[in-house]
Amino acid sequence: MKNSIRCCISCILPCGALDVIRIVHTNGHVEEISGAVTAAEIMKLHPKHVLKKPSSPSAADGMCPKIIVVPPDAQLQRGKIYFLMPLPPPPQPKKKKKSQASRTNGASKTDGNTNTNSVTDLLVSDRYLSEILSEKVSSQRDRRRGRGRVWRPHLDSISEGGSDA
Repeated sequence: MKNSIRCCISCILPCGALDVIRIVHTNGHVEEISGAVTAAEIMKLHPKHVLKKPSSPSAADGMCPKIIVVPPDAQLQRGKIYFLMPLPPPPQPKKKKKSQASRTNGASKTDGNTNTNSVTDLLVSDRYLSEILSEKVSSQRDRRRGRGRVWRPHLDSISEGGSDA
């Protein structure tokens, strides 16, 4: 999943039209929407998912934007990129009775591990998106300073064969 998101972001962040809303799915698919749409409409189409977007970086925060959840009533903005992420499963209620816990000890351990793994995966994906967005910010900063690209000469090959003259 990480490689597909990195591929999509590297393709669409440097350039692209500003008149569409882009939604990046976890499988790497980029959905482009040209009309006005709210976050609730997208979440209805994709149940158990949430839209996330990078916050705009400020001088106080440093240059690393944070990933924030888009509220359902928010209007999605053209030219922005949103990430459709699966919701983590709700935490299982802990059973207080020791007799029930001892009977279902094996099952409760499995549920706890699954819940912990899904929360960990969600945190890792948020951290990964933050890293990608910070790379984007640093490349934009370098571009403004004039260090955007390394110069490479464009050379044609010269044949060394003897001439017939």
